[in-house]
Amino acid sequence: MSTDSYELFSSEAEQNGVKLEIFIVSDFTGETAESVTRAALRQFDEARHVVALRRFRTVDTIDKLINICWQAKENKAIIVCTLVAQSVREALMRYAGEMGLKVIDLIGPTLDTISARLGIPPKGTPGSQHKLDEAYFRRVKALEFSSTCDDGANPNLLPEAELVIVGVSRTCKTPLSMYLANKGIRTANVPLVPELAPPDELFTLPHGRIIGLVIQPEALRKIRRERLQIIGLDPDKAFYAQEGRVKAELDYARHIMERLQIKAIDVTGRALEETAQVVLDYLREQGCSALLD
Repeated sequence: MSTDSYELFSSEAEQNGVKLEIFIVSDFTGETAESVTRAALRQFDEARHVVALRRFRTVDTIDKLINICWQAKENKAIIVCTLVAQSVREALMRYAGEMGLKVIDLIGPTLDTISARLGIPPKGTPGSQHKLDEAYFRRVKALEFSSTCDDGANPNLLPEAELVIVGVSRTCKTPLSMYLANKGIRTANVPLVPELAPPDELFTLPHGRIIGLVIQPEALRKIRRERLQIIGLDPDKAFYAQEGRVKAELDYARHIMERLQIKAIDVTGRALEETAQVVLDYLREQGCSALLD
């Protein structure tokens, strides 16, 4: 199992003592099951401190299933699965039942219900949503573009971007760019820093192709202070997290956004997925539906 599983344990859970382990079991990458599980965990304030995840990928044989079930029993883990192959899924349910394990099947009931209504059996092919079609290659190209144009790099390529994100440091410009790129949208991001003039190319783009990210000053200070602590610096001494500096950067950023006449999204307290949905809705409003197909 060494090449098909990996740990997602948080350092906080390890330090505080793991109270719950969740095994993510999939016959492909397990990304869907992990995303749903993390969405559920966000409803529990203390989850990140005491819950540990472990993802098992490409689980396609009974031997692998048995191995996972024994590990789950030993660790008193919950199993969350997305297994599209009916034989593998049924085997997991059988062995888990015999061992008294709790299994949350995220895809089986959906497949069974759709199959019953259509009168057509599902293909049972793992990774069908990742087939190498035109949309797949568009995502790959978008990810390459966004990596090339991250954090203000290669401003000469901004005219080729389908979306440009601007904002001060620690407003999640890069994660948001990559999230949108994974949906096939060529996304660049440009930091707004008072000491550094924005690239000229930014002011030649249509307003609807640029999004600004803003945040409340205290929220930004908190994020920056936590970041400084992580890298071993004293946040009380760092100019980067001082109240005056944060306010100056945000004022400058808003000034540039006003010059650009662009939509600004307040990311204070928002999850990445929430901000992304606001951006996607905005793109639809701008008539960019073709980017979202």
